[in-house]
Amino acid sequence: MKNEPAISIVVPVYNAEKFLDRCLKSIYAQTFTDYEIIFVNDGSKDNSLALCREYAEKDARITVIDKENGGAGSARNAGIEIAKGEYLAFPDVDDWFEPEMYQDLYLLAKQCDYDIVFSGANYYSKSENDLTYTHSVKCEALNYNTKEDCRKNVMKFFPTSTIFDVPWNKLYKRSVAIEKGVRFSDHKRCQDAMFNIDFYNNCERVVSTDKCYYNYIVNDVAGVQRKFPMNYIDINIAYFTHLIAILTDWGIYKDEIKLHYDTSFVIAVYETMNMFDNPLWNLDKGQKRQYVVNILNRVEIVEFLKTAIVRDDERWRFEIIKDKNVNKVLKLHNRENLKNKLRGNKFLMKLYHLFKK
Repeated sequence: MKNEPAISIVVPVYNAEKFLDRCLKSIYAQTFTDYEIIFVNDGSKDNSLALCREYAEKDARITVIDKENGGAGSARNAGIEIAKGEYLAFPDVDDWFEPEMYQDLYLLAKQCDYDIVFSGANYYSKSENDLTYTHSVKCEALNYNTKEDCRKNVMKFFPTSTIFDVPWNKLYKRSVAIEKGVRFSDHKRCQDAMFNIDFYNNCERVVSTDKCYYNYIVNDVAGVQRKFPMNYIDINIAYFTHLIAILTDWGIYKDEIKLHYDTSFVIAVYETMNMFDNPLWNLDKGQKRQYVVNILNRVEIVEFLKTAIVRDDERWRFEIIKDKNVNKVLKLHNRENLKNKLRGNKFLMKLYHLFKK
């Protein structure tokens, strides 16, 4: 008789009392029922922990972990350590998913004992209390059954970062995570992408479906960026250095793949430089300038640019970073800020474009 669940659903919980009920209802609505739920309370300051424990008292399939705040990555790691399922799932607590998601993904995984299953997602924007569908991102229906084929065809998954980087639209074979020691990093950003590249690095069989099961709520970008740490450039450098090392080891860091990831790194560096206005950092004018200077002078970035190739449409960012043009960075940033402030006024926008010429 089988004692262990097929899927361990690990849910990080941080100040999520208003989302927990919908999350649990979405899980209970699944046509697939052979699962356990692991709620990981990550130092919530609201009523989340009490609610999780209340749910656990009513359902033996629910386990609650209570830990100090360490971020979603550390919460998922805590869940991995006690999970018993054949496969791992990592939904976000504020999203929901279609009733057939876990049944379809599990059946797909079992067709050839796949290590990871990819699926698509539907995206919703949030305004006040309303959710509005915006778009869907699909995978191709693909399957690879050797490590060589998985790596050779990696760009089938990687370019679509909205599909590859995230953990919530997948099933992961738990034995791979356990035996290979694959865990989420302690970084507060890029931890999902780093987990996925490490997990994929240990995969021998990969499958994807062209169906979209997961419904993801897109949070306000400005609000999300306010939470970024001041050492975000360190995190970006660590991620891209790690990623490029793996792609190089696979023998595929060349041609289109090199172009894609070199360009992605340049964009990440440029966008990170432009975060100096983060109100939570509270930097004065001189500190903002120094923040940009420090990034432009990072040895890792200077060395990377010596051999980097970028798309023509992103060449301007490359040149600004390579030339260490601090004044250009600040000027373009201020111009973009002004444009955003004027965007709602047609007359002022006409004046803006007139003087811009």
